[in-house]
Amino acid sequence: MAKIMWNIVLLAEQHDLPGLGDILQSHNAAVTVTGVSSAPQLAAATENPGGNTRLVCFCTGTLVPAAVLDSLPGPSYNFHPGPPEYPGIFPAVFALYEGAGQFGATAHQLTAAVDGGPIVAVDRIDMPRAIDRLNLEALSRQVVTDLFIRLAGQLIEQESPLTTIDQKWAARSWTRKDFQALCLLPEDVSTEEFERRYRALGEGPEHVLRLQRFGRRFSLDPVAGDGRIYKGGTAVDEGT
Repeated sequence: MAKIMWNIVLLAEQHDLPGLGDILQSHNAAVTVTGVSSAPQLAAATENPGGNTRLVCFCTGTLVPAAVLDSLPGPSYNFHPGPPEYPGIFPAVFALYEGAGQFGATAHQLTAAVDGGPIVAVDRIDMPRAIDRLNLEALSRQVVTDLFIRLAGQLIEQESPLTTIDQKWAARSWTRKDFQALCLLPEDVSTEEFERRYRALGEGPEHVLRLQRFGRRFSLDPVAGDGRIYKGGTAVDEGT
């Protein structure tokens, strides 16, 4: 009997699909990769799945309906930045805010519950002391990409489900409500608390710190950069 080769439905952001497809096909050029980047595209790609269709998600914000998962012949898999200690939204933000010593990336079976499926791999990195949100998200993006590269061959050719490991999700899953609460500074915020939140959140239209006074909300003006290049939160000379 011929060994199965999975046809991969790959759910990721549009700009990520070509590179991820190349990674999969570098393991086996004959693999079929159907790239999708939205819920309607996912529904169309999985409407009549064959017996060797496997869904793989990579750093996507698109939720996969339970009906799609149930229609597929085996487990689907999700790759995302953040270790199991920080399930839910914006794991880098909450890891920085809590002063975590490590961060990383996780691959797990996909279930209808967000960040709830059995874990198949976790790659961890030590958290650089001076790192901020922008740099941590860039660093963890490389970690999750390396994890995808490492497991790509198994995703294509391993007939049985990928082996799970003895890692559990933290009981608390961070939500958008938690994030919004972190963005809103208390009126009596201390310097220490401001610095914790500023490191975790930074500045910008999607994650700016705000202060509520006199029945109004005030937002921080972004501070202009100093023109230096930063890696891991540390300024480096150009070309380093």
